[in-house]
Amino acid sequence: MMKSLGLHETDGRRLRSQASRERIIDAVVAIIDEGRVTPSAEVVAIRANVGLRSVFRHFGDMASLYTAVLERIGKRYVHLMRPYEAADWHGQLRESLARRLELYESGLAYSRAAQLFRDGSATMNLGPGVFNEMLRSRLESVVPAAARADDLWLEQLDLWLSLDCYASLRERRGLSHTQAAEVMTAAVERLLADKH
Repeated sequence: MMKSLGLHETDGRRLRSQASRERIIDAVVAIIDEGRVTPSAEVVAIRANVGLRSVFRHFGDMASLYTAVLERIGKRYVHLMRPYEAADWHGQLRESLARRLELYESGLAYSRAAQLFRDGSATMNLGPGVFNEMLRSRLESVVPAAARADDLWLEQLDLWLSLDCYASLRERRGLSHTQAAEVMTAAVERLLADKH
């Protein structure tokens, strides 16, 4: 009887700990969704209704917390990886651009937040590389070999489809989402016109 009671208590503590961890991640996501890119640990703890020590007990540092947040956010966009509907590769690239624009606009605040913690965290530095590799691989799977052989053309296409391009248009140039989408679409269409 005593053993089963101890096991039950351990399971209860583990469940409460997991619930606290999830509330902390939820709090960061909600705060960033509201427009505050880098909430302090104190603000996160208050929003999550946990003690400040709990934030660091679960995550160690803010970079680890943001890594967990990015993993959570990534799950929002799994639907963007579904197969393309267009039969030809030009149509598939247009679908890819539309999906990327959706991803970039809703994920821009998280990208900015992650950037602030990237310098001090090896784990955070892995994220952009993996993300960019995934997007490049997806691009190369659509573009036929003859077009991929034109390195200059492919690099231009990759640049115009990139988060860096979108972020530059939105943040540095001050364009709206619609304007940035128009610029990127026009550039991609010109590149597609070169490859029939």
